[in-house]
Amino acid sequence: MVTAPFEWGTEAFTPEVTGDILQCTSQSGLQGQINLSDILGVLPGEDSSSSHTVLFLVKPEGHNHGDSIAAVGHLEKTVISCLPSSLTQFLVKVPEYLQHSEPVQVVVSVKSGTCQAQTIFQDLVEPLLTQLSVKYEVHETKSTQTITELCESRFLERARAGTPQTIVLLSGDGGVVNIVDYFYRHTQSVQTPPHIALIPCGTGNALACSIGSRTGPSSGLKSLIRGTPTPIPIFATKLSPGSQMIVDEGRQKVPLGDPNASHQTLYGSVTVSWGIHAALVADSDTTEYRKFGNERFKIAGMKLLHPPDGSAPHKFKGNVTYSERDDQTGEVSEKTFEGDEHMYLLASLVSRLEYNFVVSPKSEPLDGSMWFMGWGPMSGEEATRLVVLAYKGGLHVDDEAVTYAKFEKLRIDFKEDSEHWRRICVDGNIIAVEKDGWLELTKEPRQLLNVIKPH
Repeated sequence: MVTAPFEWGTEAFTPEVTGDILQCTSQSGLQGQINLSDILGVLPGEDSSSSHTVLFLVKPEGHNHGDSIAAVGHLEKTVISCLPSSLTQFLVKVPEYLQHSEPVQVVVSVKSGTCQAQTIFQDLVEPLLTQLSVKYEVHETKSTQTITELCESRFLERARAGTPQTIVLLSGDGGVVNIVDYFYRHTQSVQTPPHIALIPCGTGNALACSIGSRTGPSSGLKSLIRGTPTPIPIFATKLSPGSQMIVDEGRQKVPLGDPNASHQTLYGSVTVSWGIHAALVADSDTTEYRKFGNERFKIAGMKLLHPPDGSAPHKFKGNVTYSERDDQTGEVSEKTFEGDEHMYLLASLVSRLEYNFVVSPKSEPLDGSMWFMGWGPMSGEEATRLVVLAYKGGLHVDDEAVTYAKFEKLRIDFKEDSEHWRRICVDGNIIAVEKDGWLELTKEPRQLLNVIKPH
């Protein structure tokens, strides 16, 4: 962290690395310090003996550690007269995916999380792209349909035509959800998959956290200039034909497709859940709750686990079956989740739903394995204990009350009379399944999109 206040100016500094600090001294004796963890990259000079430019973050006072949305700060640069060996790990060149003929498409989701995406763009992303001489176009979201409209008017057409493109997404998981669902609903193949660079601006940021980024923007910036495009694994969720999406903070429902079709299909890259998790996501999806950031999930969850009237948590009724593949023989066997009453059921392609909330500790970044985790009815206190274990590196999966398995296919047959308890969560979208409806979850074979994975 730079010792503030300090004006770096344009003169070259003599660098010296001591521990995790880069000490910079000017010819006139001025000194500044930079934490190595705040360095985004070092741009080489024209030859090995010339000066180098260090790009780094200056965080607000009181936020000198960690990577969070609250610690946005701004981008700074300084010139050093030589390159200490301990800084060679930060050497970067402008990656190929930022040098396409088409300008980089920057999407700013203005209402994601705590509504700081515009500030993050202005103070961090825009200065970085400018410093790297990257051509870019900016799109600020005007409604919940903006990203879908961009997919329709630009992104999918270019991918089909084989035009290389990079999309820098300043949003939470919702932005990725919109792109994934549009692409997989509207095409069977593309010539050139777009590369998506995630700058986390949401409350959970599950995909970004699970591929190695933290919860804030600095990790996304590092990935942007030092990452590797990697296919995004996708799941397909088939739903009984009368299922509808709940929108407008629970006030309206809209059809998922043709109600006369044999089923509806949603695509995603993070998680599908039913039970307490889906209910707390649905209940907390309001303007009032979102002002609490990711704390909104805990607040809503406590009300479900400890109902105000003092009753026990709801027992979700339905039959759950899943298939497992033996890693040695390749044989697939069918399993049934014990009992027809449940509390928490979650299937995931990722390890984390928040940076510290590890739902599937055996999941590896972008390996495409689907894992299932769940438990049956229990007291609010016992459920809270398991959730606390998930915040301790995913220790909940070792508890005897928890079923945890890698699966090929998952099916739920719902037996709830009240629609309130038939709500499911598909990558943050809330779906009301019809009475006596069903859900089937499988891995999607198509690969239409890449994400830029951190090194």
